[in-house]
Amino acid sequence: MKKKKRLSASEWLLKQSKRHKRRNFLYTFIVLVITIILLIFAIRAVKVEPVETMPHSGNSIRNTYLGNITLNNDIRKVNLNDVFKSLRQPLQQSDFSTASLYVNQFSKNPKENLNKNIENIMFLKKQNIKSINLINSTIDNVQAQDLSKKVEAQTDYNFLTGNGSNPINSKTVQQKVKNKKVANVSFTDIESYYEDPLKNTTSISLDPKIFVPLIKNLKENNDLVVVNVDWGIPNERNVTDRQKAYAHALVDAGADIIIGHNTVIQSIEKYKQASIFYSLGNLTSTDFLSKNQKSIVVQHDWDGQHHQFQITPVRSADGKLTKDHMNSMESQRYYNNIKDKTIHLKEKNGGYSFEY
Repeated sequence: MKKKKRLSASEWLLKQSKRHKRRNFLYTFIVLVITIILLIFAIRAVKVEPVETMPHSGNSIRNTYLGNITLNNDIRKVNLNDVFKSLRQPLQQSDFSTASLYVNQFSKNPKENLNKNIENIMFLKKQNIKSINLINSTIDNVQAQDLSKKVEAQTDYNFLTGNGSNPINSKTVQQKVKNKKVANVSFTDIESYYEDPLKNTTSISLDPKIFVPLIKNLKENNDLVVVNVDWGIPNERNVTDRQKAYAHALVDAGADIIIGHNTVIQSIEKYKQASIFYSLGNLTSTDFLSKNQKSIVVQHDWDGQHHQFQITPVRSADGKLTKDHMNSMESQRYYNNIKDKTIHLKEKNGGYSFEY
């Protein structure tokens, strides 16, 4: 009997690969099918949990503050009502609410592009958002003015904050809420190296020569002044000295609440008798970084003297907003991110609360 030749390791591997070559496609196909099935189950397993409504205290005014909202083509692939379903109760029970909305580039056709952006604005209005700050880095000044006029034709003058033809004509929102007057105004730190000059087409420059007299005037004629500010270094969780200096100057001028806007969540500070939320992060975003898909929803009760806040972490999950349930490590990181020695945060309903 002839003795079989012993194969080397490389020869044996080559023989095995030839033997299984015909089955490789079948194996690959089976693995692909299993992967798709698991992915579908994983997506369906994502539970969307609503943000709890903060209990009303007496005859106080309920305000809700939201971060950056992007409603581009990718996000609009999901029914927008489903995207915002988890925020339905807090928004519907708010007396006043404000958010920052990105002006998106939907089409090269200016008319079509304008109409799509108007649809986004009107959708947010239907969610009971009372004042919108537009963040623009896609359309020119003429288109921005046209957008503002068309929106005002469908709403009223006291809905969009923004820039005017000069500092005196700066666009502010002033509304009667119950028995109080609430003012809202938006600024952008245009002089910052990190900001797009186009943002000045829909927002007021964060210049002391402009904002000091403007806010002083608003404070003289209103009971509560809420300021939106687009500032800081993108994706940087730490508050810069520049942000802090401007925030304190805004409060000194008369601001009661400052709602900062950056791409990530930043800390919260109490300065004098005002609350400064340096950044609420991105409420909706298509950015691939997880920190850019997280935000905080702020509910604020105010009776004319006493302020009570509830802070709820939220995130995007399968294109929809949900309350963010974090593990212990994530929770500690989140707390370290928002804490400040000027406020005493208490854990409440998966988030935090503070008052003064």
